Amino acid sequence: MSTSKKTVVADRLREAIDRGDYRPGQRLPGEEELAELFHVSRATARLGVRILQKEGRVDIHAGRGVYVANHRPIVHLATPVSGGTDSERFRAGYEPHLREAGYHQVEEEIKVSLGTMRSRVAKRLRDDAEEGEPQGGLVVIRLCNRFVEGGLWQSQVTHFPYEIAGNTPLMAPERLDRSISSVLGELGHHEEWNWDVVGARMPSREEADSFDLGPGIPLLVQERVTYTGLRPLRFTETIMPANRHQLLYSNGDAPEDLLLLASDVNIFEH
Repeated sequence: MSTSKKTVVADRLREAIDRGDYRPGQRLPGEEELAELFHVSRATARLGVRILQKEGRVDIHAGRGVYVANHRPIVHLATPVSGGTDSERFRAGYEPHLREAGYHQVEEEIKVSLGTMRSRVAKRLRDDAEEGEPQGGLVVIRLCNRFVEGGLWQSQVTHFPYEIAGNTPLMAPERLDRSISSVLGELGHHEEWNWDVVGARMPSREEADSFDLGPGIPLLVQERVTYTGLRPLRFTETIMPANRHQLLYSNGDAPEDLLLLASDVNIFEH
């Protein structure tokens, strides 16, 4: 089967980007120059560039041109280290890490509400939840949205069974001065183990608007359920644009400055 001309244009440009001929943030040649370079029409050159836009490889700015996507992902520490976890130490860990990466306006917004367990949440927090059961039991929902330079950067929502978190500091709509694990421990619920599932999916239209995502950028979704014995204590879902985050998992006795050690790692580098 013959390859379409627009696909050839996309393939050649992709290879050039991977070789480093065009660096992140650099402007690509215009349509007329690309058409001449690849011996195609301007319309075909435009369609080839659109393929790369859908893959998240380039950004198209009306009136300015096409630029190689400049992915500068922040390392998100996905496993605990001594002193807490990155996702729960905003002021001490996450915020300064972003500032060191060159971002200046970094804010966190906390909202807390009560709700009834939806089927998806009940399956993770109730051992007796039936397949397809619509709801069951009250949950405390703690939503944490993080904004960088005024735009939504990361969204994290944690569900707690009401019998664990009800009428506790976990219901306060403000930043905790210690980790959630520490608060649960003070309440007599010690986190002993957890499981994580990490996947990627394309955003809904609402999510794409909220995160200000261009075409072709998927979301990383990290789910975590923590337990004491066989009793689930909390279910946390963290949603992150894939071009802005990379998850770091560690094993063994990792040092507290693990984020600093891994800060130069960038999976988008070639």
